Amino acid sequence: GSQPETKEARRARRRQQATEAAEAAEAADKKPPSSPASLLFKLLPVWLGHLFSNRFLDSDLAFLHYQEQVVRTRGGEAAGSYFMPTQSDRCIAALRRWLSSHAPSGLPASSASGPHAGLGPLPPPIYSRDALFDHFTQHTSHCRHCQAAVSALAAWRKRTYRVLAAALLLGVRFWLARLVGVACLGLLRLYVVVEKQFQVGEYKHWQNH
Repeated sequence: GSQPETKEARRARRRQQATEAAEAAEAADKKPPSSPASLLFKLLPVWLGHLFSNRFLDSDLAFLHYQEQVVRTRGGEAAGSYFMPTQSDRCIAALRRWLSSHAPSGLPASSASGPHAGLGPLPPPIYSRDALFDHFTQHTSHCRHCQAAVSALAAWRKRTYRVLAAALLLGVRFWLARLVGVACLGLLRLYVVVEKQFQVGEYKHWQNH
């Protein structure tokens, strides 16, 4: 049978564990310095970051939506269907590995076979741009930050209309009031543009090539 662990062996094992824990903590603290872009992004309101993210995702959304249908129809492992050599693809590759390992037992079964079994049937392709780029259904209706921003925009619109009304009354005599009125008109237009981004995306791929 195995010999009982001696006191010296226990001490050595604990020292080794403490050393490994300290090295792991030190490695975790050695994070690369944040880039100016990442620091600026952290200063933005959460809802504005979400709008930028939606805009970025819209640029590939149509391609990814239909390509998912093609890959599922062909069968085979998704991770092996694409060449993903960059660091930015590591999260996607990790997700695909997790799905391959755990999805068959963790998600409802479907008629799909092979590595896609258990992922469930895909919905039919979406051919309507309004449905495909529906930000409100896909994100805003589920996000407390964006819902709060929509409510805040409505409140600011009311305030801006009040200031605009006052500027119109005073603009007959004061140039400054006229400038304030012009600024209010610009803000009202900006509210419309921003609020629409919470509702639907308008990314047009043919305008970006």
